[in-house]
Amino acid sequence: MAIAPDTSAGVAKFVEGNEFPFSLLPDANHEVFDAYDVISTLMSVGQRPALFVIDREGVVRFDSIGTQQWQIPSNANVLAVLSQLDPG
Repeated sequence: MAIAPDTSAGVAKFVEGNEFPFSLLPDANHEVFDAYDVISTLMSVGQRPALFVIDREGVVRFDSIGTQQWQIPSNANVLAVLSQLDPG
């Protein structure tokens, strides 16, 4: 799933006409962003890019929080982390 710092209406507008193989959920009150410390800093403009891989038990197996929008892990890096998880 992906979580966006937006309202349900904003998320619905974003996904309209796009297909995603996962759910995109709103976080209008920034509860998830605050819990994972994904907040703007002086070094970033707007929201910081963040990606977390969390296993079925709720354990964070990978995290990446950047200060700029281009600082995101590669797909290959994330897929490598995912391939190491127990499919359950």
